[in-house]
Amino acid sequence: MRHESVNPKYATDEIKEIFVDGLQRDLSTEEETLISGWTRSFDKGERATIINLLKELLNKHKRHD
Repeated sequence: MRHESVNPKYATDEIKEIFVDGLQRDLSTEEETLISGWTRSFDKGERATIINLLKELLNKHKRHD
């Protein structure tokens, strides 16, 4: 299988959006830096998996509220 890279900014923005939505607040500079570093090396498959896991977690959390 070919390793496909993803634009790091796009991956960061999409994952950041999930955190902002779930936390219902803006992220601090330190939190944004941490997410940027964490997502920098994701390929498309890894990014998709992480996004799906975060969305699933967020949806389960919303159902319990």
